[in-house]
Amino acid sequence: MPEPDFSGLAQAAQAAFRPHFAEVERRARGRRQRTRVAGAAALVAVVAVGAGVAWRGLPSGDDTPRYGTLGPPVRLDRTPDFVPTPGPSATPGLDPPPTVTPGPATVAGRMMAGDLDHLYLRYRDCQGGNCAIRLAASADGGASWRSRPIPVPDNSLVDLRVVGPQTLIAEAQTRPMRDGMIDSLRIQDIWLTSTDGGVSWREVQITEVPAVPATYRPIEWIPDLDGLTVLAADPASGAIVRLAERQPLEHARVIEGRSVGAGLWITGWTDERVGSVQEENGTVSTDKVIYSGSAVRVSRDGGRSWHQSALPEELDAGGNAGAAALAIGDEVAYAVGQVDGVLRVYRSVDQGRTWQGTAARAQVGDRMIDAAVRPDGVLLIQAGILAGENPIMFEGLDRGERLREVPVGPGASAVAVPGGLAQPGNQDSSGGWLSPDGITWSYVGPPTISR
Repeated sequence: MPEPDFSGLAQAAQAAFRPHFAEVERRARGRRQRTRVAGAAALVAVVAVGAGVAWRGLPSGDDTPRYGTLGPPVRLDRTPDFVPTPGPSATPGLDPPPTVTPGPATVAGRMMAGDLDHLYLRYRDCQGGNCAIRLAASADGGASWRSRPIPVPDNSLVDLRVVGPQTLIAEAQTRPMRDGMIDSLRIQDIWLTSTDGGVSWREVQITEVPAVPATYRPIEWIPDLDGLTVLAADPASGAIVRLAERQPLEHARVIEGRSVGAGLWITGWTDERVGSVQEENGTVSTDKVIYSGSAVRVSRDGGRSWHQSALPEELDAGGNAGAAALAIGDEVAYAVGQVDGVLRVYRSVDQGRTWQGTAARAQVGDRMIDAAVRPDGVLLIQAGILAGENPIMFEGLDRGERLREVPVGPGASAVAVPGGLAQPGNQDSSGGWLSPDGITWSYVGPPTISR
């Protein structure tokens, strides 16, 4: 994995939530080189309001305390579109986008849920050349928010996971200090956990285990150079374990949102090679990594033993890792992807040991694909994540034998939480979507920050 470049990180972080969407969407269409951006939608709007809460964060690089106020979520006239129309982006040779009137800014980040009441959003508070890393937290379904510091150095790269109503896991990558100066040649990897909704944090060490306890929840992080490492965290204590055995699949992905006792599921490829690929503009690239052999691995004993099954076709769901998109229900599991632009659905009724093809077909092109099983057992498939992909959505009826196109809405990338389901907003929105049953959804907007 290439070493992160921390030069100019503060400036890059401030611009990270206003990318050039035309370029993002162009890259999203690259075969098996695509970046997954979670989508969202709603059927019922919830406009939450609450008094702003003052907070004092960690000191900045010059030891000057920072102050700010988290206000209520942005008031909405209507429920936002499923995939918001991208805002204008600067394009070389064209006029700049219109100037926006200054005012309270919306907190930008990926909203996650511990349950339908406890919501979290990791964001950057940038002043000058430094960006403090902060956590916006709500304990009342987004009606009010508090901002709390995450105790890591300014400008750290922090990945946040929520594994329980108030249990958070954070991985921070930062440059350590040496003799009062930042050591630009080293990267320090720190793992933190909180069991009180981000009020307090403690550093933890990852324990390697032969099998993951049944009550733990898998957490997806980037695979290491030696193969995919299965990580899992305890929703009660925040302890983190790593499965000792590395997984053999290439470009693989561990499925989150379920306890380990309900099964560990991995989707990926059996083979990897470097070869030639024809690009959309007709040119041929000779140094592309090509994956083949779509496969699924399942463990029912915490990763002590595994069953691997090869899918009959090269199912490709796109995204940043994984081959087929897996949708796992209590009785039926589905593997979904496209083959030559046609959607395919495979079904397993024996916990992933064998897979049977269904008659379901739909033209989806090279769109990225997400899939999930609703609590009522209905398969939900979303093809297309970004606005430029023109997303479409299907319900899989009769155990995936036929497809019915439905209005684009939330659910295909939702995660089960106590009391219902939650789905984060997409790249152009920091809000989130909540549902008690996977059918009726409500939108929660992000808080605002003012100075």
